[in-house]
Amino acid sequence: MEKLTGIERLTYEKEATSPFVGKFGLRTLFNLIWAIAGFVGVIILTENGTLPLLAGMALSALFVQAFYMPMHESVHHTPSGGNPKLSWLDNLIGQISGFVLCESFTGHVRIHLLHHTHANGEEDPDVLNSEGTPAQIFGRTIAGASLYLLTPFLAFFPSLALLFPKKIRERFAERSRLRGPEVAKAIQIVATLHVLVLTMGTIFGYGKIVWLLWYLPTWAARYWLALVFAWLPHRPHEETTRYRDTRIFTFPGSTFLIRGHDHHLLHHLFPRVPHYHLRSLWKEMAPHLHAQGARIEGNAARHGLNMSGASSRETL
Repeated sequence: MEKLTGIERLTYEKEATSPFVGKFGLRTLFNLIWAIAGFVGVIILTENGTLPLLAGMALSALFVQAFYMPMHESVHHTPSGGNPKLSWLDNLIGQISGFVLCESFTGHVRIHLLHHTHANGEEDPDVLNSEGTPAQIFGRTIAGASLYLLTPFLAFFPSLALLFPKKIRERFAERSRLRGPEVAKAIQIVATLHVLVLTMGTIFGYGKIVWLLWYLPTWAARYWLALVFAWLPHRPHEETTRYRDTRIFTFPGSTFLIRGHDHHLLHHLFPRVPHYHLRSLWKEMAPHLHAQGARIEGNAARHGLNMSGASSRETL
Protein backbone atom coordinates (compact mmCIF):
# COMPACT_ATOMS: atom_id res chain seq x y z
CA MET A 1 0.00 0.00 0.00
CA GLU A 2 1.33 3.45 -0.92
CA LYS A 3 1.70 6.12 1.74
CA LEU A 4 -1.38 8.33 1.88
CA THR A 5 -1.14 12.02 2.70
CA GLY A 6 -3.46 14.96 3.25
CA ILE A 7 -7.16 14.51 2.65
CA GLU A 8 -6.67 11.01 1.24
CA ARG A 9 -5.12 9.84 4.51
CA LEU A 10 -7.83 11.46 6.62
CA THR A 11 -10.59 10.04 4.43
CA TYR A 12 -9.16 6.53 4.55
CA GLU A 13 -8.72 6.58 8.32
CA LYS A 14 -12.24 7.89 8.89
CA GLU A 15 -13.75 5.21 6.66
CA ALA A 16 -11.67 2.45 8.28
CA THR A 17 -12.61 3.42 11.85
CA SER A 18 -16.27 4.34 11.32
CA PRO A 19 -17.61 0.76 11.79
CA PHE A 20 -16.04 0.64 15.26
CA VAL A 21 -17.19 3.93 16.81
CA GLY A 22 -20.44 5.49 17.98
CA LYS A 23 -22.07 2.32 19.34
CA PHE A 24 -23.32 1.71 22.86
CA GLY A 25 -20.53 0.04 24.86
CA LEU A 26 -22.41 -2.98 26.20
CA ARG A 27 -19.17 -4.91 26.46
CA THR A 28 -17.61 -2.23 28.68
CA LEU A 29 -20.63 -2.37 30.95
CA PHE A 30 -20.27 -6.15 31.10
CA ASN A 31 -16.57 -5.79 31.90
CA LEU A 32 -17.44 -3.61 34.88
CA ILE A 33 -20.09 -6.04 36.12
CA TRP A 34 -17.85 -9.11 36.03
CA ALA A 35 -15.03 -7.20 37.71
CA ILE A 36 -17.37 -6.19 40.55
CA ALA A 37 -18.76 -9.73 40.83
CA GLY A 38 -15.29 -11.26 40.93
CA PHE A 39 -13.94 -8.74 43.44
CA VAL A 40 -16.89 -9.15 45.81
CA GLY A 41 -16.88 -12.92 45.34
CA VAL A 42 -13.21 -13.17 46.31
CA ILE A 43 -13.86 -11.18 49.51
CA ILE A 44 -16.78 -13.44 50.45
CA LEU A 45 -14.91 -16.68 49.70
CA THR A 46 -11.82 -15.52 51.60
CA GLU A 47 -13.84 -14.36 54.59
CA ASN A 48 -15.72 -17.66 54.90
CA GLY A 49 -12.50 -19.67 54.65
CA THR A 50 -13.06 -21.19 51.20
CA LEU A 51 -10.03 -19.35 49.81
CA PRO A 52 -6.71 -19.06 51.66
CA LEU A 53 -5.75 -15.46 52.34
CA LEU A 54 -2.81 -15.38 49.93
CA ALA A 55 -4.95 -16.82 47.13
CA GLY A 56 -7.65 -14.28 47.95
CA MET A 57 -5.15 -11.43 47.76
CA ALA A 58 -3.82 -12.63 44.41
CA LEU A 59 -7.30 -13.06 42.92
CA SER A 60 -8.36 -9.72 44.33
CA ALA A 61 -5.48 -8.03 42.49
CA LEU A 62 -6.54 -9.87 39.32
CA PHE A 63 -10.09 -8.54 39.52
CA VAL A 64 -9.09 -5.07 40.66
CA GLN A 65 -6.85 -4.56 37.63
CA ALA A 66 -9.87 -5.39 35.47
CA PHE A 67 -11.53 -2.18 36.68
CA TYR A 68 -9.00 -0.13 34.76
CA MET A 69 -10.40 -0.87 31.32
CA PRO A 70 -13.94 0.38 32.08
CA MET A 71 -12.43 3.52 33.63
CA HIS A 72 -10.14 4.05 30.66
CA GLU A 73 -12.96 3.55 28.17
CA SER A 74 -15.09 6.05 30.09
CA VAL A 75 -12.44 8.74 29.62
CA HIS A 76 -13.00 8.43 25.88
CA HIS A 77 -16.81 8.17 26.12
CA THR A 78 -16.95 4.77 24.45
CA PRO A 79 -19.51 3.26 26.90
CA SER A 80 -22.02 5.91 25.80
CA GLY A 81 -20.91 5.69 22.18
CA GLY A 82 -20.36 9.44 22.34
CA ASN A 83 -24.06 10.09 22.96
CA PRO A 84 -24.31 13.26 25.12
CA LYS A 85 -27.55 11.98 26.67
CA LEU A 86 -25.63 9.00 28.07
CA SER A 87 -22.60 10.92 29.34
CA TRP A 88 -23.81 10.16 32.87
CA LEU A 89 -23.07 6.50 32.16
CA ASP A 90 -19.46 7.28 31.23
CA ASN A 91 -19.09 9.20 34.47
CA LEU A 92 -20.78 6.50 36.58
CA ILE A 93 -18.61 3.71 35.19
CA GLY A 94 -15.52 5.86 35.55
CA GLN A 95 -16.26 6.92 39.13
CA ILE A 96 -17.00 3.36 40.31
CA SER A 97 -13.93 1.92 38.62
CA GLY A 98 -11.69 4.74 39.77
CA PHE A 99 -12.78 4.42 43.38
CA VAL A 100 -11.86 0.73 43.49
CA LEU A 101 -8.49 1.53 41.91
CA CYS A 102 -7.72 4.30 44.45
CA GLU A 103 -7.90 6.79 41.60
CA SER A 104 -9.87 9.97 41.10
CA PHE A 105 -11.74 9.51 37.84
CA THR A 106 -12.13 13.28 37.51
CA GLY A 107 -8.39 13.66 37.87
CA HIS A 108 -7.66 10.70 35.62
CA VAL A 109 -9.64 12.23 32.76
CA ARG A 110 -7.36 15.27 32.68
CA ILE A 111 -4.17 13.27 33.25
CA HIS A 112 -4.98 10.77 30.53
CA LEU A 113 -5.96 13.40 27.97
CA LEU A 114 -2.74 15.27 28.71
CA HIS A 115 -0.92 12.01 28.03
CA HIS A 116 -2.64 11.68 24.66
CA THR A 117 -1.83 15.28 23.77
CA HIS A 118 1.82 15.21 24.87
CA ALA A 119 2.74 11.51 24.63
CA ASN A 120 6.41 11.04 25.61
CA GLY A 121 6.92 14.80 25.68
CA GLU A 122 7.96 17.05 28.55
CA GLU A 123 4.32 17.75 29.48
CA ASP A 124 3.26 14.09 29.54
CA PRO A 125 2.34 13.23 33.17
CA ASP A 126 2.61 9.48 32.50
CA VAL A 127 6.32 9.61 31.69
CA LEU A 128 7.17 10.26 35.33
CA ASN A 129 5.50 6.99 36.31
CA SER A 130 6.32 4.75 33.37
CA GLU A 131 9.81 5.67 32.16
CA GLY A 132 12.64 3.54 33.49
CA THR A 133 12.98 -0.12 34.41
CA PRO A 134 10.28 -2.37 35.91
CA ALA A 135 12.24 -2.30 39.18
CA GLN A 136 12.17 1.51 39.22
CA ILE A 137 8.44 1.50 38.51
CA PHE A 138 7.97 -0.95 41.37
CA GLY A 139 9.76 1.46 43.70
CA ARG A 140 7.49 4.29 42.58
CA THR A 141 4.45 2.11 43.20
CA ILE A 142 5.57 1.46 46.78
CA ALA A 143 6.16 5.18 47.27
CA GLY A 144 2.78 5.95 45.72
CA ALA A 145 0.93 3.51 47.98
CA SER A 146 2.59 5.04 51.02
CA LEU A 147 2.22 8.67 50.00
CA TYR A 148 -1.40 8.17 48.98
CA LEU A 149 -2.36 7.59 52.61
CA LEU A 150 -0.84 10.95 53.51
CA THR A 151 -2.62 12.82 50.72
CA PRO A 152 -5.53 14.08 52.90
CA PHE A 153 -3.06 15.47 55.43
CA LEU A 154 -0.40 16.99 53.15
CA ALA A 155 -2.56 20.01 52.32
CA PHE A 156 -2.67 20.92 56.01
CA PHE A 157 0.74 19.58 57.06
CA PRO A 158 3.12 19.96 54.08
CA SER A 159 6.06 19.06 56.29
CA LEU A 160 4.90 15.42 56.21
CA ALA A 161 6.48 15.24 52.76
CA LEU A 162 9.86 15.46 54.48
CA LEU A 163 9.35 11.85 55.54
CA PHE A 164 10.23 10.84 51.98
CA PRO A 165 13.63 10.99 50.26
CA LYS A 166 14.42 14.17 48.32
CA LYS A 167 14.23 12.50 44.89
CA ILE A 168 10.75 11.16 45.60
CA ARG A 169 9.59 14.58 46.81
CA GLU A 170 10.96 16.20 43.66
CA ARG A 171 9.26 13.61 41.44
CA PHE A 172 5.90 14.08 43.15
CA ALA A 173 6.28 17.86 42.99
CA GLU A 174 6.89 17.67 39.24
CA ARG A 175 3.91 15.36 38.83
CA SER A 176 1.72 17.84 40.71
CA ARG A 177 2.93 20.63 38.44
CA LEU A 178 2.05 18.68 35.30
CA ARG A 179 -1.35 17.66 36.63
CA GLY A 180 -2.39 21.12 37.83
CA PRO A 181 -4.36 22.31 40.88
CA GLU A 182 -7.76 21.02 39.71
CA VAL A 183 -6.45 17.47 39.53
CA ALA A 184 -4.75 17.84 42.89
CA LYS A 185 -8.06 18.91 44.44
CA ALA A 186 -9.96 16.00 42.87
CA ILE A 187 -7.34 13.52 44.10
CA GLN A 188 -7.46 15.08 47.56
CA ILE A 189 -11.20 14.47 47.84
CA VAL A 190 -11.09 10.85 46.66
CA ALA A 191 -8.00 10.02 48.72
CA THR A 192 -9.76 11.38 51.82
CA LEU A 193 -12.68 9.03 51.18
CA HIS A 194 -10.28 6.11 50.79
CA VAL A 195 -8.49 6.90 54.04
CA LEU A 196 -11.87 7.11 55.78
CA VAL A 197 -12.84 3.69 54.40
CA LEU A 198 -9.54 2.20 55.57
CA THR A 199 -9.81 3.83 59.00
CA MET A 200 -13.45 2.98 59.65
CA GLY A 201 -13.03 -0.54 58.24
CA THR A 202 -10.16 -1.14 60.65
CA ILE A 203 -12.07 0.29 63.62
CA PHE A 204 -15.15 -1.83 62.96
CA GLY A 205 -13.27 -5.09 62.50
CA TYR A 206 -12.94 -5.28 58.72
CA GLY A 207 -9.21 -4.60 58.62
CA LYS A 208 -8.43 -7.78 56.68
CA ILE A 209 -10.89 -6.84 53.97
CA VAL A 210 -9.93 -3.19 53.53
CA TRP A 211 -6.17 -3.68 53.83
CA LEU A 212 -5.36 -7.20 52.62
CA LEU A 213 -8.18 -7.80 50.14
CA TRP A 214 -8.46 -4.29 48.75
CA TYR A 215 -5.73 -1.72 49.39
CA LEU A 216 -2.63 -3.89 48.98
CA PRO A 217 -4.03 -5.85 45.99
CA THR A 218 -5.03 -2.54 44.40
CA TRP A 219 -1.47 -1.26 44.41
CA ALA A 220 -0.18 -4.60 43.16
CA ALA A 221 -2.71 -4.23 40.34
CA ARG A 222 -1.57 -0.66 39.71
CA TYR A 223 2.00 -1.86 39.31
CA TRP A 224 0.87 -4.37 36.70
CA LEU A 225 -1.17 -1.71 34.93
CA ALA A 226 1.79 0.69 34.91
CA LEU A 227 3.87 -1.99 33.19
CA VAL A 228 1.44 -3.14 30.50
CA PHE A 229 -0.44 0.07 29.70
CA ALA A 230 2.22 2.73 30.19
CA TRP A 231 5.72 1.22 30.11
CA LEU A 232 5.44 -1.57 27.54
CA PRO A 233 3.52 0.23 24.75
CA HIS A 234 5.60 3.43 24.96
CA ARG A 235 9.04 2.03 25.69
CA PRO A 236 11.58 3.65 25.38
CA HIS A 237 9.51 6.89 25.64
CA GLU A 238 11.61 8.74 23.09
CA GLU A 239 9.52 9.48 20.00
CA THR A 240 6.66 11.97 19.86
CA THR A 241 5.38 11.87 16.28
CA ARG A 242 1.85 10.74 15.42
CA TYR A 243 2.67 7.22 14.24
CA ARG A 244 5.62 6.54 16.53
CA ASP A 245 4.84 7.92 20.01
CA THR A 246 3.64 4.42 20.88
CA ARG A 247 3.57 1.13 19.03
CA ILE A 248 1.91 -2.06 17.91
CA PHE A 249 3.72 -4.79 19.87
CA THR A 250 2.26 -8.29 19.91
CA PHE A 251 3.37 -11.66 21.21
CA PRO A 252 1.51 -14.94 21.84
CA GLY A 253 -1.48 -14.19 24.08
CA SER A 254 -0.77 -10.46 24.20
CA THR A 255 -4.24 -9.33 23.11
CA PHE A 256 -5.87 -11.27 25.93
CA LEU A 257 -3.19 -10.31 28.45
CA ILE A 258 -3.20 -6.58 27.67
CA ARG A 259 -6.87 -6.35 26.67
CA GLY A 260 -6.23 -5.19 23.11
CA HIS A 261 -3.62 -2.60 24.01
CA ASP A 262 -0.86 -4.61 22.42
CA HIS A 263 -2.26 -2.50 19.56
CA HIS A 264 -1.83 0.64 21.65
CA LEU A 265 -0.78 2.81 18.70
CA LEU A 266 -4.27 2.43 17.26
CA HIS A 267 -5.73 3.65 20.54
CA HIS A 268 -3.63 6.81 20.40
CA LEU A 269 -4.54 7.39 16.77
CA PHE A 270 -8.25 6.66 17.24
CA PRO A 271 -9.18 6.89 20.95
CA ARG A 272 -12.92 6.56 20.31
CA VAL A 273 -12.42 2.98 19.08
CA PRO A 274 -13.08 0.64 22.07
CA HIS A 275 -10.21 -1.58 23.16
CA TYR A 276 -12.04 -4.74 22.11
CA HIS A 277 -12.07 -3.56 18.47
CA LEU A 278 -8.39 -2.63 18.21
CA ARG A 279 -7.27 -6.02 16.92
CA SER A 280 -9.93 -6.00 14.21
CA LEU A 281 -8.94 -2.47 13.24
CA TRP A 282 -5.31 -3.59 13.02
CA LYS A 283 -6.23 -6.29 10.51
CA GLU A 284 -7.84 -3.58 8.38
CA MET A 285 -5.15 -0.94 8.70
CA ALA A 286 -1.85 -2.86 8.95
CA PRO A 287 -0.64 -2.01 5.41
CA HIS A 288 -1.57 1.66 5.92
CA LEU A 289 0.33 1.85 9.20
CA HIS A 290 3.40 0.23 7.66
CA ALA A 291 3.29 2.78 4.85
CA GLN A 292 3.15 5.59 7.40
CA GLY A 293 6.31 4.30 9.11
CA ALA A 294 4.53 3.32 12.31
CA ARG A 295 6.29 1.44 15.10
CA ILE A 296 5.21 -2.16 14.53
CA GLU A 297 7.14 -4.74 16.51
CA GLY A 298 7.03 -8.28 17.86
CA ASN A 299 4.81 -10.81 16.08
CA ALA A 300 2.88 -7.96 14.44
CA ALA A 301 6.00 -6.91 12.56
CA ARG A 302 6.41 -10.35 11.01
CA HIS A 303 2.71 -10.53 10.21
CA GLY A 304 2.76 -7.07 8.70
CA LEU A 305 5.79 -7.85 6.57
CA ASN A 306 4.00 -10.85 5.08
CA MET A 307 0.89 -8.75 4.55
CA SER A 308 2.35 -5.62 3.03
CA GLY A 309 5.98 -6.22 2.20
CA ALA A 310 6.88 -3.15 4.22
CA SER A 311 9.91 -2.95 6.46
CA SER A 312 9.72 -2.51 10.21
CA ARG A 313 12.20 -2.48 13.01
CA GLU A 314 11.67 -5.10 15.66
CA THR A 315 12.80 -4.56 19.22
CA LEU A 316 11.55 -5.34 22.67
